[in-house]
Amino acid sequence: MSADDTQTSLDDFLAEVREQEKTTHGSGEYEQRETLKADRNVLYRNYILERFNRREEGQYGPSTALNMTSPEGEKVVMWVGGYEENHFNAFIERCKSEGHDLPLKVSFARTQQTSEKSGRTYNKLNIKLEDSGEDVQIELDNL
Repeated sequence: MSADDTQTSLDDFLAEVREQEKTTHGSGEYEQRETLKADRNVLYRNYILERFNRREEGQYGPSTALNMTSPEGEKVVMWVGGYEENHFNAFIERCKSEGHDLPLKVSFARTQQTSEKSGRTYNKLNIKLEDSGEDVQIELDNL
């Protein structure tokens, strides 16, 4: 095989890879999301959790970004850290152990709880799984 044959084959291969990336990985365009600053003691129903990303360093230390879509179709990100991040991680582990995958339809509320041991208050993320699976993906695709 000559160098020209290899180059042509490589060029063809790379063109095919670029074409496949367009169809399998989206356009590469950045999806703008509004920051959701969820109020305490307010119930947020039927948000679709699409993905989450842990960030080691943030303004207030380590935190996790929850990328969600509201029932109205608004793309939002909510940051959780500290105890709320622990509560979220426990929720995700429970969902995984029960066989649920992203996207997940969830309802949640941020509250403050009082520790029985110390009497101190801490932030708590109360999160409930509403649905998962293909139905949630179809709903997300149609928002």
